[in-house]
Amino acid sequence: MADKTIIALREAAAAYAEAVRTTQRFFDRVEDTDDPSVLVEYATLVEREKEAAEARRDALEAAGIEVPSIEETDTDN
Repeated sequence: MADKTIIALREAAAAYAEAVRTTQRFFDRVEDTDDPSVLVEYATLVEREKEAAEARRDALEAAGIEVPSIEETDTDN
């Protein structure tokens, strides 16, 4: 069985990927960008992506993996 650190990394990466896919699916169905509910929903999705990215960074840090390019990319959002 994979050790707990690897499992945590896999789960964090999967959660981040799912958060991004959820945002992508949201844009697939958006038809009216003037609808205020679109902005509210998007803001919620962005926050979920941010939380998932932070969890992914935490898992990487706990595993002793440092990748500056991830840090730079995620902080640009």
